[in-house]
Amino acid sequence: MGISSKQTRARSKAAKEKQFLNIIDAGRKLFLNYGPEGMSMRMLAKEIGMGKKSASSLYTYVKSKRELWFAIIRHDFRDFERRMVEIYQNHSGTTKKLLIKIAALYFNFAEEDRQRYKMMFQTPAPISKQVGPIEKEYESRTVFMLKYMVTQAVKQGEFKEQDVGKLSYFLWGILHGPITVIDTELFGTKQKLPDIGSENEFYNFMLGYMEKIMDIL
Repeated sequence: MGISSKQTRARSKAAKEKQFLNIIDAGRKLFLNYGPEGMSMRMLAKEIGMGKKSASSLYTYVKSKRELWFAIIRHDFRDFERRMVEIYQNHSGTTKKLLIKIAALYFNFAEEDRQRYKMMFQTPAPISKQVGPIEKEYESRTVFMLKYMVTQAVKQGEFKEQDVGKLSYFLWGILHGPITVIDTELFGTKQKLPDIGSENEFYNFMLGYMEKIMDIL
């Protein structure tokens, strides 16, 4: 019994999806190791085992280094956004309490997968005048979701501050600040900063103070 064209197409699609995931994983590694300007598509082809003759086929998956960045970001944000939506849908209580749960998600995510967090929130896109198909279609939902939650809190009278835009980015900054402090490599050392304690202890400390801060907003 022969293999049908439908089975062949399914296997071909599965193989392409697997290769695309290999490209995503290798690309993330190179962006983090060499930065958006230091890494190259040639380095990526070598990383995934493509020879010089087959390296051109890499561009059937991503059209440029900038497109690769957006492909990685799109892939990495999908799970994070799913978890964010799940928290929102299962929450009962005040929006302030919901925002604390969202903050905990950010802290836990950074603690669980620091490399992916760095790629998503701390690695800028390569500069290019060309806009590829992935970039055209991509839209980050996390800030918009946070802004929506803050809007609801303002409408319900939980926050006195009425400037939703500035308030949203103020809270966004509080979310990312503690993670930056924990990331001691940004300060030129791999040693733990003094007086912080464990990563988890510091995040819990920040969550407690976030509640106090929101009470005066």
